[in-house]
Amino acid sequence: MEILKGLNQIIKISLFQPRCRLCGKLLVYRNEVILCKECMQEISPLNGTLCTRCGSLIAGNLVICGECILRPPAYKIHRSYTAYNETMKELIILYKYAGILGLKNLLAGYLFAGGKFLDSTHLDFIIPVPADKSRSREFDPIREMTRVYSRKRGVEFHEGNLVKVKTTEPQAGLGRTKRMKNLNGAFALKKPQKLKGKNVLLIDDVYTTGTTIKKCSEILIRANARVFALTLARSLR
Repeated sequence: MEILKGLNQIIKISLFQPRCRLCGKLLVYRNEVILCKECMQEISPLNGTLCTRCGSLIAGNLVICGECILRPPAYKIHRSYTAYNETMKELIILYKYAGILGLKNLLAGYLFAGGKFLDSTHLDFIIPVPADKSRSREFDPIREMTRVYSRKRGVEFHEGNLVKVKTTEPQAGLGRTKRMKNLNGAFALKKPQKLKGKNVLLIDDVYTTGTTIKKCSEILIRANARVFALTLARSLR
């Protein structure tokens, strides 16, 4: 009888115990909610010397990378919380395309940790990179993650002003030049006067070549805003 009870308990645990949404391991610790501790350990803050402008990893005694010297971005500073490794890639895909709403809180927490460089900076607005209307869903992942982060920071969530006005190809898979051309004329402001003289923080999920962040920043700069940028992860290649 005791053996049967034990087997019954094992079956219940196997069927109903929550599992890590990335690797499938049982979640057995109190601080394990969506991911197991092993997967969580794969996501850590960027370490090393970072370009003071774009936040890329640089070597030696440099303070700014060659890219930012040759082609200074419109934003003042950009930072990412972590590297865009396989674990972070899978987590973002899970959030954006599997519609697991609970992940917005976890990802907003990563943004909060990554945004420490702005602790001494007054921010007027936090703005999400707008979604392409042709690919828009009822759940807009960047918007919802940014909304949670804005509450954490206690800064106004500024939505609906920066908009995407042109349908474009997905940036993934395009080279640097094609990425820039792809987003030409893609973004606009409905009420640019609201951003005049304001400090704004622009939020996106991934920084690869930085094209999306740069294009949006240029639009905001034309409205005489001062732009800072923050992303979850950046490609190190």
